[in-house]
Amino acid sequence: MLLEDAEQTLAAVLAPLSVDAFVDEVLPGGFRLLRHDADAARGGLLGPDPAGTLANAVHLAGKLTWHSANALGPAPSLADVADAADFRERIAAFHALNYSVRFPDLRPLSPALDEIARALEVMLHAPVTVSAFWSVSGMRAPVHYDDHDLIVIQLEGNKRWHVARRASDLFNPWKGVDGNPPDLGDHETVDVRPGDLVYLPRGTFHTVDSTEESLHVAIGFTPLTVREALVAALDHLSDLDRPLRATLPRRGLAQVGPPTLAAAGRLLEAVRNPAFLSAALQRRAARTVGDLQPLPRPTATPVIGLDSELAHAPGATSHLSAGADTLDFAFPGGHLYIHRGVQDAVLFVADTPCFRVRDLPGGLADEVKLALCARFLEVGFLRLEEICNA
Repeated sequence: MLLEDAEQTLAAVLAPLSVDAFVDEVLPGGFRLLRHDADAARGGLLGPDPAGTLANAVHLAGKLTWHSANALGPAPSLADVADAADFRERIAAFHALNYSVRFPDLRPLSPALDEIARALEVMLHAPVTVSAFWSVSGMRAPVHYDDHDLIVIQLEGNKRWHVARRASDLFNPWKGVDGNPPDLGDHETVDVRPGDLVYLPRGTFHTVDSTEESLHVAIGFTPLTVREALVAALDHLSDLDRPLRATLPRRGLAQVGPPTLAAAGRLLEAVRNPAFLSAALQRRAARTVGDLQPLPRPTATPVIGLDSELAHAPGATSHLSAGADTLDFAFPGGHLYIHRGVQDAVLFVADTPCFRVRDLPGGLADEVKLALCARFLEVGFLRLEEICNA
């Protein structure tokens, strides 16, 4: 997925809000509600029967979680689910006791949701998860916050959200709520209906009432933070500065303090240079893309010729960075390290969704074109395409 494709996908979901407004105004801001818009592509994200899609996802039985602030009894068991009919009965048992059931890892179930998640990953250089919450009338969620940002899209039924007005503390992900039930405090209440979109920054205290049977999807991510930018700078400097990688001789403050203070000074000096900070963020982006959920790989690499037509595989995206002699081509699931002598061809592969092998630029020999394309086929970035309009 190219950047322009990602922007187009997100624009369709966020309408009438623009992508620029979402990134520049909404993400740094607080809670936001976008009402149903006939032009927005927010319906049908789990097909025409979202509840049926979830009820048939038997393979998720061992991963389901649940919550309720007004449960009528202990949660039922999800052990040894026999089949789809048994799975539906277990879900009904949760609902009968006022539990909302969370279904994780939904991207493989919905190409539309997977495309939205990938578009966010391309835009933000951050991993994205997708889950769904299925509730029945009468359930109330505990007051809580999430440790990642959420885009919530209501698919079926209505839910009443109670969201704290105070600004989020943007807790680090390892900071949990203490043992006492958190206080929602001063809050606003909104009724969320099918087609509505809610943005909830991480750390925002909230609770939800189900006024009827309802289902929503939650798209989770964490945008780039100041802390992450600083970590990226430190990581990049440590690749260039051997003393940062040195083992400290002892744990006493007298031994740890001076080299740590000196390193902090060198980091401060480094980040004053915009070129250094840009390079650090580029390295971070390459690592992030390489760590995304891997693309499916073929069991055997297809045999190709110069007239073979190749296309980006579904979900394929990349980030390209360069060293003195080597290109780092990051893709979901890994990296290809390629000699810079074929840089023009690699850029062409990254930027051209569909092409013929012989179209690769750079004056390469035919055998080099074939070998290069084979590497991209092996890792699942490219696939054979029968009809190509390149």
